[in-house]
Amino acid sequence: MSAKRQPEADSTEIHPGDLYVAPSSVHGMGVFARRDFRKGEIIEVCPVLRVKPSEVKWLDKTSLCNHYFEWPDGGGALAMGYGSLYNHSWAATARAEHDADAETLTYTAARRIKKGEEITINYTGEPNGRGELRFDAGPPPG
Repeated sequence: MSAKRQPEADSTEIHPGDLYVAPSSVHGMGVFARRDFRKGEIIEVCPVLRVKPSEVKWLDKTSLCNHYFEWPDGGGALAMGYGSLYNHSWAATARAEHDADAETLTYTAARRIKKGEEITINYTGEPNGRGELRFDAGPPPG
């Protein structure tokens, strides 16, 4: 009986050990870098659980209301992995991009992120975005 050959590691593969969750000075718990990430590097690709547009109003009445993403069809999505734990910052270190067809959220470094630094996203969609949010995050700087 021969041993099964392991597939070669993909250079875009993300290892759970590259990230960790810990108490955050931003809010509650946050996602932190266990190693340095280069600008443009993929941090995490998260599958999502979709919430139908007709069901979002019910999700808004639960403790998950601040942990889901608005989806292009008017529904919502709960990110698996660490995806629903990234905190908001007006000066985000990463961006989250949805892929409606693949039903994923991809987190990418918006700038160099140092080991031990909290990884944040701007909930408006762009790292330096200034749009309205569903909650009070204080005024954007400047």
